[in-house]
Amino acid sequence: MLDGQQSDEQYMQQLYLSFLSEVNDHNNSEFYEKDELLDIYDYAQDEGDEMVQLYVLLTGARLYPDSDFLDERKAFFLSAINDQAARNMLDRGGRRESALWGVLRLALNSTPDGNPESDLAELLASGVSFNCEAVIRLIDTLHDLGRDDLIAESMPIMAERAENRALLYYEAAEALYNNEQYISMARDMAEELTRQEPFNPDNWILLAKIEFSMEHIDESAAAVDYALAIDPENINARLVKGIALVSSKKTRQEAIELLRGVLNDSPDNAIAARALAEAYARDRKKKAALEVYYSFMERSEANTYVIMDALKLRPATADRFFELFEKRVGLIEQRWIEVAVQLANSDCIDQAAEMLAYYHSRHTLRDGMEYFLSLLYRLGLYEQYAQLFGQACAEARGSEGSQIRFSATAYLLLAASYLKTGLYDEAISISELMLNDPPHPTDHDECLRWRGMQITLQLIRRMALNPELIPDDDKFDPLTFEIRTSGNSEPEK
Repeated sequence: MLDGQQSDEQYMQQLYLSFLSEVNDHNNSEFYEKDELLDIYDYAQDEGDEMVQLYVLLTGARLYPDSDFLDERKAFFLSAINDQAARNMLDRGGRRESALWGVLRLALNSTPDGNPESDLAELLASGVSFNCEAVIRLIDTLHDLGRDDLIAESMPIMAERAENRALLYYEAAEALYNNEQYISMARDMAEELTRQEPFNPDNWILLAKIEFSMEHIDESAAAVDYALAIDPENINARLVKGIALVSSKKTRQEAIELLRGVLNDSPDNAIAARALAEAYARDRKKKAALEVYYSFMERSEANTYVIMDALKLRPATADRFFELFEKRVGLIEQRWIEVAVQLANSDCIDQAAEMLAYYHSRHTLRDGMEYFLSLLYRLGLYEQYAQLFGQACAEARGSEGSQIRFSATAYLLLAASYLKTGLYDEAISISELMLNDPPHPTDHDECLRWRGMQITLQLIRRMALNPELIPDDDKFDPLTFEIRTSGNSEPEK
């Protein structure tokens, strides 16, 4: 800020931190004005600090027992716990109608599968003014419901009713700029904000982000330079500029220096860590990129999932990343499976399998065993598939209460793995076992799925009985093999 002037954000942060300190010290001697309590509550909400939100409500009840100025916040707080409790507050008699109450009604009636259009139309027709909290809540609710169209359509009316039009434009632009249909509208609002409040760095940062999303790199850098001229130490401005400069080889070294500075000042900034690692990776400095991720995982407990970005770089040895991940999430198998699934969905199947292999070697997969097996099959590791399947069954038989139940698909893949590894007798045995004892589908989808499996099992059995029919091709897969039938119904090479 100019001349060392404290911004509204800094003021609210200071107020919030002072209140938090008193809560932690069990000190309730301070007096707070109503507006101060509202500011503290809203700041705590942005920080995700439910404890401070609760204590603000308690403090308001103590200092102003006959006032209802926090009633709307109480209702929204309850809505995060129990919708019916929030509805009960909404339906209480004697309360004064407001935009916030209208937004709460819209949210309760629309979540998760409702349509907000009628409630929004009623709210906009009511003539109530929109304070800052109502604006934020309404735009967030509509955006979360996937109704950016309603945000865009409602902007003229909301602009008339908003007590703070600049805040409305800012929140709407933030919500809309990732939607290709409305990104130009978001840019127009951001540009209008820079005209209305040219010395607010946040407006220039918003414009820079939108320009970057539109792949207007020069315009993005120019906008963020205005923000840095106003506040040279602004973390977000430096971060956005660093990200914008990564894309060009000519400016990549400057981007690296900027992003290193951001991480130095804000060590838990996951976006900065990813951007810096990407800058190194684009410069073919894979080792440096991996060190960024490793150092970040070491110091940031809340952001262990950057392991996915590290593994996508395919490190020569990933065990040290797995060790850090294990240190953070422990034995919670589902957390490991979640990462593996996302890696596999990003075409990093080998890294996904490596991650689950690490977990299995130390803790034994249960719920994720069949998924791990499917990864091995996709990688063409048929021998490993058969070995692991057998080991899992043997361990389950020897450990009471830990039976692993494999699906028909897993057994089908086992038969295919036997065929691929030349264990023809085993392939015949599994195929015949499944064909002679078929499941009993309960719906059309299951019936069609089983018919497809039958065809594949018959193919596997036929080829195992007649190995000369197996195509001489390492990429041959009985699951995807195109069957062409001749007069004797034998598959042709």
